[in-house]
Amino acid sequence: MPSQVKAASGVTHVEEVEEELVTYPPGDSLQLHAHIPDFNIYQALYDKSIHHPQEFWTEVASDFYWKSPPSGKVLDYNFDLTKGNIFVEFMKGAKTNVCYNVLDRNVLEKNLGAKTAYFW
Repeated sequence: MPSQVKAASGVTHVEEVEEELVTYPPGDSLQLHAHIPDFNIYQALYDKSIHHPQEFWTEVASDFYWKSPPSGKVLDYNFDLTKGNIFVEFMKGAKTNVCYNVLDRNVLEKNLGAKTAYFW
């Protein structure tokens, strides 16, 4: 990727810099219990999110607690001015409790209260 470099003389030029992409795969035991255990599954989820976003986000939403679910489509949008106003509606009408989804249900429903969630 080109990057601009300003030389000591004040002359600016573009220099090509090669970047080495390094991958560090997780160990087998970590991969076995991972939410997304390999790149192929990640790629399939990504493709679904791009090509079938309504189905993808409906499935994601089903994993969470909702005080009230979305009242219509999980996802609706328009990015084309020729088709009307630009808008994005995501989970319209839905209500949830983020604290419950992130913390409480892991303690109460999954009995993970004694397990360290994050260690700094």
